[in-house]
Amino acid sequence: MQPHQPIPSANDPHVTTVADARRYQFRSLTIVLLLFSAYGAVVALAMPGWILMIMMLLLLPRWMIYTHELFHLRGPTQVDFATRLMPLPFTPFALGYDEFRQIHFRHHKHPATRADPDAFHLLGGPWRAAWGAITVPEQAFFRWIRQPHGIRTLSPGFWWRIGIFGACLLVGGWTFLWFWIPLRLVYALGDFSFFYLPHVRDGVPGTYCLKLPRAFQVLAELLYGRTLVRATMFHDRHHLHPSIQARALPFWNPEHL
Repeated sequence: MQPHQPIPSANDPHVTTVADARRYQFRSLTIVLLLFSAYGAVVALAMPGWILMIMMLLLLPRWMIYTHELFHLRGPTQVDFATRLMPLPFTPFALGYDEFRQIHFRHHKHPATRADPDAFHLLGGPWRAAWGAITVPEQAFFRWIRQPHGIRTLSPGFWWRIGIFGACLLVGGWTFLWFWIPLRLVYALGDFSFFYLPHVRDGVPGTYCLKLPRAFQVLAELLYGRTLVRATMFHDRHHLHPSIQARALPFWNPEHL
């Protein structure tokens, strides 16, 4: 569990705002629409599949961090239907915003411990973490329903996600692999980078900062934005102060109070 830390003032300019939440939600929705539209173009033979792969590589990590930031800003009933649904077809048996938000809050309460619901892709060494990252969509679902009353607590979007996965497969046939394989691989890489790397140092679980060469950081921020890169690099500060804007984490400390 994290040690007690001062709570940032609502007047602190580094604290996330309603405008931030709206921005994250709009960008998340835009990415989902772009990826589904690109898949439709590939199915219609209007665009080659490799363009969809590049789009996935550049856009999905941003979708992941925007959704993560929304977890800390908005409850399930405070986001739009599509954001709450989390419709990208990772697997036919997938959790949505409601469930992943609860899982993430428990991760913040018990980070990198056996009580952490994300322990299966954090603990046990890099190879186990990599396998956990690859199988997060399935493992998260089956671990959820193994809980008492787990199936009953699934959000209604569960059936929508099954339908969307089936529709994507039915419409595209083998072409669906141009969508699904990059989706899963990029998600796994993002998960490993955002969970395992900042939570294990020299084999010791915890919550750490992640130092990157300056040139690599600049390039990563150009490709993926400051929010994603800084939330990963300054992950220890994010866990201590989750209400602080991710892009402002390098500049914020309790002295601002």
